Amino acid sequence: MNATPVPATTVTARDVAAVAPIVALPAAVLLDGSRLVADALAPVAGTAATHPHLLLYATLAAAAVVTLAGWSARGFRSLAGSGPFVVLLLSFTPALLLSSFDAYSTAKVTTMLTVTPLLVVGALTVVDRPARRAAALWVLAFLGVLVAVLAVAVPEPAYEIQQAVVLRGNVTISTARVIGFGAVALLCLAVAQRRLRLRVAAAAGAVALVVPLTLTGSRGPVVSAAAAAAVLVVLRSRGGRWVTIVPGVAAVAAAAVAVASSLVPQQSAARFEVLSGGPLDPSSEARVALSNLALDTFAAHPIGLGWGDFGSVVPGYLLAYAPGREDIVYPHNLPLEVAVEGGLVALAGLLLLAVAVARAVWVRRGDPTAAGMGALVVYATVNALSSADINGNVMVWVFSAVALAAGSQRAAAHRQADNAAPTFRADPTPVGTAGPR
Repeated sequence: MNATPVPATTVTARDVAAVAPIVALPAAVLLDGSRLVADALAPVAGTAATHPHLLLYATLAAAAVVTLAGWSARGFRSLAGSGPFVVLLLSFTPALLLSSFDAYSTAKVTTMLTVTPLLVVGALTVVDRPARRAAALWVLAFLGVLVAVLAVAVPEPAYEIQQAVVLRGNVTISTARVIGFGAVALLCLAVAQRRLRLRVAAAAGAVALVVPLTLTGSRGPVVSAAAAAAVLVVLRSRGGRWVTIVPGVAAVAAAAVAVASSLVPQQSAARFEVLSGGPLDPSSEARVALSNLALDTFAAHPIGLGWGDFGSVVPGYLLAYAPGREDIVYPHNLPLEVAVEGGLVALAGLLLLAVAVARAVWVRRGDPTAAGMGALVVYATVNALSSADINGNVMVWVFSAVALAAGSQRAAAHRQADNAAPTFRADPTPVGTAGPR
């Protein structure tokens, strides 16, 4: 018996506008640092354009608007997939009683209780269907390409001597993180596309982004992208799909390695030798020392030190690696940060969230948009094992929320979406009857 064909999921301009504020925060921070948008607006906006966080605040304001609109349309009912985050928030609460609330601790807690919940609720509310998840992939791909082009065109002079490509006013990790999100999103789109021409175009875009990603010299996002690609293969190789998925992703990976190897200068490539057993550079040595210190401190203080107070046990010689930022110290590893500052209770909440997200992604692996969100969770999480603090890695929480929202849909909706989702059409307006939206 022939199955009834299901129309493709249609991504509209409304979908893109709704999800962009939820997933664009890292790019907004990056572009604020470059001052490119501020410089362009200065002749028109005057002093208003000189605000150092112009795009950050604009993005958060837009996120608040779309979140409030989406949630109010549901009558402010409990959001599907929110349970693990409620548990996580409760598990983070006891450590507040231990926090010193110095400058860094206060800023950390404030962001944890404002920006992060806003984006999580926004993800649960807005990025809740295949079309919206597909739109998120397109937005991330666009931002990744945009940042890569700008980093090459307007590089940061301080890194040019190292032959590293970094967007003006920023550092390697922030530039690489956004480019890496774009590369992973394009790979997810390539796997999901049904039409060969679009599949090849998306795959070629992913390969092309690997070059500026590697040129940043930041190792974490490169490793994270490789891990995300591997997970995407596992998620999308159900049934007989592995016959096309595995060779396709392998070909993209091989092409990316070949292109990067031929175009990346030796000085940039040398930073990656540590991944194959090479000597540790000062940055790697500091991260290893901070991780070991965090483990030892957690063993000695299992109830936690309090949010933002890891720096109270860090010796002075490690603080010297970040001159001018001695008061902003963290383990550069998200689970260790939660353990050493939040204690066993917070770590248990984090582990419960991880299990819930993994289950949701596995249940919805038949939907390529949900599988794509799983790959993005892996990319963000692996990157969080070696850089930034709990707020700098906010996209871990955002994509986890999207994955949980996808996994909470009813079984009938799963089957319908899994049939509809393999093809995307990025149309400015809805065309006909799209699959489940």
